[in-house]
Amino acid sequence: MTLEVSTAQIEAVAEQVQVHKFGGSSLADAYCYRRVARIVTEYAGASDLVVVSAAGDTTNRILAIIDAKEEGDETDDFGMAEVLLKQLEKYQHGLITDLLSGDILTSVMEASKQDFSRWWNWLAGGEEIKNRPELLSYGELWSARLLAALLQQQGIRADYIDARSFLVADDAPEPLIRVEISREGLLNRIAPHAGTRFIVTGFICSDPNGRSLILGRNGSDYSATLVGSLIDSKQVTIWKDVAGVYSADPRKVERVVSLPILDWREAEELARLGSPVLHPRTFQPVNRERMVIAVRSSLKVENQQTRIGQYEDTEPTGKVLTALADVVLFRVDLRDAKLIEAFEELDLTPLISWNEIAQHQAYYAYHQNHQDYMTAWLEQVDSKNNASQLTGYAMLALVGNRIQETEQFGVFKQEVSEQALRRLALTPDNNAVVAILEQKLDNRLLNRIHSQLFNHRRSLGVLVVGRGNIGSAWLSLYRRLRERINEQMDVRIIGILNSTQMWLDYNGLDLTDWQDQFERLARPYEMSQLIPELPNAPYDELVMLDLTDAIAVAQLYPSFFANGLHIISANKRAGASNESQYSEIRTIQQEYQREWYYNTTVGAGLPLNYALNDLRNSGDTIRSISGIFSGTMSWLFENFNSEVNFSDLVRDAKQRGLTEPDPREDLSCQDIIRKLLILAREIGLRLDWKDIDVDSLLPEHLAEIPLDEFMQRLPEIDEGMQDLYADAQKTGKVPRLLASFAVQDDDTVRARVGIEYIPEGDMLANLIPGENIFVIYTDWYHEMPLVISGPGAGKEVTAGGVQSDLNQLLSRLAKAK
Repeated sequence: MTLEVSTAQIEAVAEQVQVHKFGGSSLADAYCYRRVARIVTEYAGASDLVVVSAAGDTTNRILAIIDAKEEGDETDDFGMAEVLLKQLEKYQHGLITDLLSGDILTSVMEASKQDFSRWWNWLAGGEEIKNRPELLSYGELWSARLLAALLQQQGIRADYIDARSFLVADDAPEPLIRVEISREGLLNRIAPHAGTRFIVTGFICSDPNGRSLILGRNGSDYSATLVGSLIDSKQVTIWKDVAGVYSADPRKVERVVSLPILDWREAEELARLGSPVLHPRTFQPVNRERMVIAVRSSLKVENQQTRIGQYEDTEPTGKVLTALADVVLFRVDLRDAKLIEAFEELDLTPLISWNEIAQHQAYYAYHQNHQDYMTAWLEQVDSKNNASQLTGYAMLALVGNRIQETEQFGVFKQEVSEQALRRLALTPDNNAVVAILEQKLDNRLLNRIHSQLFNHRRSLGVLVVGRGNIGSAWLSLYRRLRERINEQMDVRIIGILNSTQMWLDYNGLDLTDWQDQFERLARPYEMSQLIPELPNAPYDELVMLDLTDAIAVAQLYPSFFANGLHIISANKRAGASNESQYSEIRTIQQEYQREWYYNTTVGAGLPLNYALNDLRNSGDTIRSISGIFSGTMSWLFENFNSEVNFSDLVRDAKQRGLTEPDPREDLSCQDIIRKLLILAREIGLRLDWKDIDVDSLLPEHLAEIPLDEFMQRLPEIDEGMQDLYADAQKTGKVPRLLASFAVQDDDTVRARVGIEYIPEGDMLANLIPGENIFVIYTDWYHEMPLVISGPGAGKEVTAGGVQSDLNQLLSRLAKAK
């Protein structure tokens, strides 16, 4: 084969085309396929190559069918193989019908039926296929064909390539790639079609005669870097279930740190020492001076990624604590020079090896998975039985550039020396220190050592829900106070959301011109789908700031708590929900030991809740609370008189941002009722909506009409309000909207919200417009009440209250460290 493309086309491919790889779990069902299609559309270039594995567990299904047929040959009964093949056919055809429609569905389904017709013919004995790779190759072929068709259906220029059409190799336990002919075949196929995303089968290749070969398990990762090397690509992205490489296995160790970069040598050492992220063969074809491998999560696209490349000039540091629970030692008699030479020349490199000269013994440590291979190999080379196996060992290793020069090296040595240490050794390239322990490993030990090695600042990721008046004011405040806020923890804003759009970046948002950035970068989302993803954000703690007035957000509080988030609320909906829902929220909060701060829900920035909690924690008992709970209603009534239309005041207050988005929430007293419920529940009282006597200011005929119409008809309330004011003036008083609750002698609670006439000289009648006042009677404050007053509305005041709650949360988390 000769190249049929120009030098300019080849150079364009090398500069422009990158490679993306998706494993089987990323293509497990129709939802996964759509997610991968979205990633390919949004994160892959128009000419990029996409290497895919077989969908889900297809390869295992195919192996099970082959094994069942072979076992059935002896009994002439293929029953199990037939059942398994029907299941596989149903699974593959289900993917097609779920994802495709119209002519594309017809075309792909017809091709699939032809494939399965061949399978059924083979199963019935009509066609003999003894080459397992020929059968195994169908898994990748089906994935590539289906993903290409899905992209085509979405209007994307796409096609699929069977790697056997260009990737040629000589058969061997690990097929030996014929690089030049494979490069020519691939370039001839893709270079003339700039702007087409080609989906390439991983795992498979062919010999010079066209006979199918497989690249072995983990062969798809290897295929991706191999394809990348053939076109001299600058980057290969491996999309996995995990967001890159962490400082330890996140399934076993808490508070792992995501690693933005790894040097080639560090990554290879990790792979050799058993880290599951990448297989050692993945690195074999790589041009290390040019290519970068990016490891990203297909499940959590926004998460941190790890870039593996030539970063050998970075500062010496330990990066990853890796462990193997089961290690087998091979003890060899040093006087058997021939056997020692065989071990030294063996392609399978040990984790570490060492000699104990005085005892005439050499030791080679291998992963438990290699025990069967080593046993079979020793049967061939150890004729004198001079090698023996020792089990019951484990391995701990710290990997990082020039590890011996780091402070962590000393910490690691100290920590493992306190265990049943059998051997501690540096690897030859000084990129890892390995400890062989004669004991079992448990997660507590791993967590303790990891904590000692990576004593990082604890981090808090903040999700801001609501970007209206309060959200905008708080983000502005956060930017001014960022340095002070970060003194206790590393605090980052990871997302800003409104009801339909989300701007999310787990690395932290740049809040410079954040409004413009939001408009440019935000995308649609579903809150119920987002919440389960959030625990994967690389932070020690997460908090959701609910700066909305949305019922839909409040209803999801149990889900936020259950997925590990703390909550700071300016939204009164959850705290004032019906009693059964409120009880559920509190139960889930306590079960998952999350914090919930909501001081701004009553009194905006006033420290009311903190004062009440302090009284109760000090042993006092609160008997009643009354006052003007609404800064909005305070502003309205303090400015109201016989010469002012109440409707004009409402319009003015709404324009100033003093009312709820719909002023009827204030006029109907709904907002005050919520505050009253929150306060009562804060001091341990059981109170629900039905228990409160309410006198609304909102006429019934205006309650259900559209908001725009209500604002136009607002003057209809003026006559009634003027009558109210005139009636109060008859006795030298003024009307004020008060709320109150009190514990009766029989422990029942009496609660009321409504207009009361207050003497003009009373403190309740002489507030600064917008001021709240809370009159609190307790066992200690029974003759003269405790009075808390101050601004009760306004976006800046409320934003300050939210920040106060965040400071409280940071203090609590710091103490819990």
